[in-house]
Amino acid sequence: MIKVLWIALGITGGLVLFWLLPLKLLSRLAARLGKSAPCPYALAWLVDNPFRRRYMRSILDRVDIHPGERVLELGPGPGAFTVDAARRAGPEGRVIAVDIQPQMITQVEQRVREAGLTNVETGVASAHDLPLEDGSVDRAFLVTVLPEIPDQARALAELRRVLEPGGVLSITEEFTDPDYPFPSETIRRAEAAGFNLAQRFGNWWRYTLNFRRD
Repeated sequence: MIKVLWIALGITGGLVLFWLLPLKLLSRLAARLGKSAPCPYALAWLVDNPFRRRYMRSILDRVDIHPGERVLELGPGPGAFTVDAARRAGPEGRVIAVDIQPQMITQVEQRVREAGLTNVETGVASAHDLPLEDGSVDRAFLVTVLPEIPDQARALAELRRVLEPGGVLSITEEFTDPDYPFPSETIRRAEAAGFNLAQRFGNWWRYTLNFRRD
């Protein structure tokens, strides 16, 4: 029995090491080649499960959505944050959830219906070509999404376009994500796109950076 437990522990440890190290290297290589891709729908449970919801519940406090705001959630996945974001925006506000995968948006819409919310819009679109007018949102947030976009510079330019002057862009990343970028990398990319760092939360393991559109 002890031997079986040690074998199981070794296998688990090996998988964790593969997830945290070699897989990250492969993800960075894919990004350099412009081959980044979103989390597949079949793996949606990795980003939306009871443990992660508890672990990540403070994220929207950092995003700091105000009642009445028009908020873009780019890459909502199965909608782990959408319902709470919509409640924070309130009946006078609006959350626009945009994802490139139709299956993810279908799940978002189901959760919104079950919650009885009417202030959520959804759309299937690329981050490179957002279906929004210039300066039409007050705040945009991405949770472990930016590194999955093949052309991050183009996506950031689109986010800057749809945000009103002085609008807030909130980017959250966590180390357990294979595509994880260090805070300095995210800051450099955002500043190059015309954003100014306004707030910083967390540490290298899990961080949120809030930028202002200059």
